Amino acid sequence: MVDKIKIHPGQIYAVTTGTYIGSNMVIISESDHNVEILNLPDMKNMTIPINEITTGINENILELLETLPDDIMNVCKIQHEKNIDTGQQQSTL
Repeated sequence: MVDKIKIHPGQIYAVTTGTYIGSNMVIISESDHNVEILNLPDMKNMTIPINEITTGINENILELLETLPDDIMNVCKIQHEKNIDTGQQQSTL
């Protein structure tokens, strides 16, 4: 039996292969179907379906690095909100 993958705000994942190789994805929030992410180092917002995140984790495309400390997570949230407030186009996969 495969354990259900738990995605939580504040987790940061390294992208180990594919289009976004070398970037890090900070989980900002999660809804029933999507995950809001701040992509580093680009500082761009992304909306990714939960099933694509879990597939990426299961196939070792995404590697959990750590859960960020609250102060660093707050900086990421502020940047995410700033991107929304300034009309930055959100990327999707």
